[in-house]
Amino acid sequence: AASRGATPRDAAPHSASSFPNPAVTAANAIAAGTLTVAGKPVGAHCQVRGSMYSRTGPVDGQSYAIGFEMRLPVNWNGRFFYQANGGVDGSVATATGAVGGGGSLDNALNMGFAVISSDAGHQAPTPFFGIDPQARLDYGYQAVAKLTPMAKALIASGYGKGPERSYFGGCSNGGRHTMVAMSRYPVGHDGLLVGNAGFRLPLAVA
Repeated sequence: AASRGATPRDAAPHSASSFPNPAVTAANAIAAGTLTVAGKPVGAHCQVRGSMYSRTGPVDGQSYAIGFEMRLPVNWNGRFFYQANGGVDGSVATATGAVGGGGSLDNALNMGFAVISSDAGHQAPTPFFGIDPQARLDYGYQAVAKLTPMAKALIASGYGKGPERSYFGGCSNGGRHTMVAMSRYPVGHDGLLVGNAGFRLPLAVA
């Protein structure tokens, strides 16, 4: 069951249980063709949604957590892609492995990559999360460090082995995430794809 092309086992709750405040909210088998990108049907895969590090902000009293979605293809190519999202995050985009820019003709998920997407630690796509110091840190770089080990553990639990290669990519804020990952966590990924990195995002929302 650990070979390429094997169906991921339903092991998401076990793989997430050793990480702080795990909450797997969904683990669904998605049939081939249910999801399409640029009119192209995406192959059969398992969708896992959940969150980690849930807490109440000490400054604003709001609820915070690092929300995520993983999609594990039946025909896995042995590789992992961390999808860094744009804007100010705040919502979990569909984990297809998109990197932004002008309309994609294909995606990492359809190519056989296991993919993760996240909201980077806050649940609204506005800059007001910045009131909370930890939310700023998660958005800045810590969500990557917290989610990557969990994602690789989930992959190992689902397929019986960890990824052979790991990649990280995104555009705009996703490009910034990628550059930060390259500088802070260089051993965690084998390749990075940076598009239009937005380094001075506070000016974009001023």
